[in-house]
Amino acid sequence: MKKVSLITTVMLLILSGCNQYSRADIPAEGTFHLALINNTEVDVYGYEVSYSQDGTHRGGSGGGQYADNSKIKKGDMFTLDFNHVNFLPDKEVTFVITVFTGEHQTEKVTLSSPVTTMLSNLESIYYVEITGDSTKNLSVH
Repeated sequence: MKKVSLITTVMLLILSGCNQYSRADIPAEGTFHLALINNTEVDVYGYEVSYSQDGTHRGGSGGGQYADNSKIKKGDMFTLDFNHVNFLPDKEVTFVITVFTGEHQTEKVTLSSPVTTMLSNLESIYYVEITGDSTKNLSVH
């Protein structure tokens, strides 16, 4: 009986990891996610985001990249998480996005158009698509 129970448990664990359906992550209470979608023709290795409110620099993401420093493929989404303590409530926030185009963050391009949004609900995800066919014309949509 113990052997059957052990085999059943192992099978359930294996099958639980084989879910073919992706799930939408709902941000935890008091959090905000900035999801950057790479839709460029350039090599992208990571991102860095700084943000301000009422003309005052409030902080930054500290940067993000894959652990193995591999390229972020076209179509991949990279999510940066922020906590409610990072923002003034019910105030517009401006995000300045920097794209790392060289391995080990050796080259970077700061996008000329910042992203501005109102953060009235911190339990949300804000999707930003980055497009362009060269480092000189990267932009957000």
